[in-house]
Formats: sequence, C-alpha cells, structure tokens
Amino acid sequence: MESAALQFPWRQLGELLVAEGLLTEDELEQALAEQATTGRLLGQILVANSYLSAFSLARVLSEQHGVELSRKEGVSAPPAPSVSQPEQTWRPLGKLLVDLEFLTESQLERALAAQHEEGGRLGEILVSRGLLSGGELAQALAVQHGVELAPQDEAELQTVVRPITSKEPMYKLFEVIFEPGYQRRTELFESTNFLETADYAFEFVDDHEPAALEIHRTHGAAEETVWNYSASRAAAVSEERKDLAQTFGFDPTVWGKKR
Repeated sequence: MESAALQFPWRQLGELLVAEGLLTEDELEQALAEQATTGRLLGQILVANSYLSAFSLARVLSEQHGVELSRKEGVSAPPAPSVSQPEQTWRPLGKLLVDLEFLTESQLERALAAQHEEGGRLGEILVSRGLLSGGELAQALAVQHGVELAPQDEAELQTVVRPITSKEPMYKLFEVIFEPGYQRRTELFESTNFLETADYAFEFVDDHEPAALEIHRTHGAAEETVWNYSASRAAAVSEERKDLAQTFGFDPTVWGKKR
C-alpha cells in the first residue's frame, strides 16, 4: 500500500490553512514539494519550518470537526516550542484517541454508531457528549498530523461546539469498481469534514484493499474530485522504493532529509 504520508490528501489540508490566512500559496507549494520528496507528514513540515504553530494547526483541524477553540482573553500561548515527532505515521483519529487513552474502545464504538445514525462529525459528537475535552481533541489532532502539542489547560481555553450548517460542502467517498467497458462508483461515506472522510478512506484501504477510491467535494450543484487512490499506482510506488533500497542499501529519496 502507498505510504500514509503520500496517500493522504494533503493539498486539501494546505488549502484550508491558506484560506485561514495561516499560510501563503508559496509556502504551501514548498511544503507540498518537501512532503512529496520526504514522505513526512505535512503538519511536521509546516511546524518545523515555522510556517505556523502547532496550536494554530490544531485549532484549524478542530474546527473541521465542529469544535472551535480559542484562548480566553488575557491568556497567552505557552512559551515552550512544539517539536516535530520523529518517524510519525498516519493514524485515523478514532484509533489515535484510543491509543492516547482519551477514549475507551466502547466509547468510540458508541460515538461512531451515533454518527452513523444521526450524522455529525466525530469531534463534535465526542465533545458535546462530554467524552472528550476541546484540549484533548486538539492534542490528538496535532499528534495525528505529526507534531507535539503541550497539554492544554482547559481553564484557559474557550471551547464552542459548532453544528453543521447547510452551507457547508460535503465530502463523499466512493469505491471505484472497474467493469468491462466502464467504471462503477459506490458511495461508502460522507461528511462535511474532509479529514474525517480521508480517515475512513485510509481505514477502508487497510481493511478491504480496493482497486480505487475517490473523494468528491459537492457544494450545491458543483462537484469535483479532490483525491483519488489507485492500488496499482500504490504498488508501483512501493516497488520503485523497494528497488532503490535494494540498489543503494537505503532509499536515496529520503536519505539526509530531516524526519
């Protein structure tokens, strides 16, 4: 399977940060070029290059999960710098929350069942039901994207759960099934949070090894494909890196790169 760092739809995350005014287009292009070369998580690159702080990254990611975080008036950011975590790999948020012991398996299963039945975003459901704090969500999202965020003092944070509005675009995940002469698409998942849709796609690839997947962004009558996965392309990338490692004894595409 293609590496998680290459598989994840990083450009969509970067465009969110540009829209928030936290990155310039040029900084995003430079970071994406480095990500494609090194395979590091985009969040690691952005924080390591001082394009933005770990808290700013976590705040934008939390908003995608329907939870708005801000520091209360008069509270300044902690002075300790955030550092990139070495050898970080992508993990879906639900599994990560359990790994960090912020949730139990049964709590996660109930939250996912509620999401399936009632809709909404995972972070929104967990925080609104008191199963997770805003600070814990921010910490988990920072770790998911490869950076370390100091534990947040909940007394210093303003946490607001923001329900979905009809104005938000929808991200739909489709499995692409190749039939003789045409392609058939089956919808697997949808959410207003593209990060959540990407999480589902990542788990689906691990569990089912599909030939191809696509994420479509729909907003009113407009629809565009924002990410796609191909098992054959992933296998080719994996084989290319294997050949390089056999030839040189290491992968020269990442040798000497900061990880």
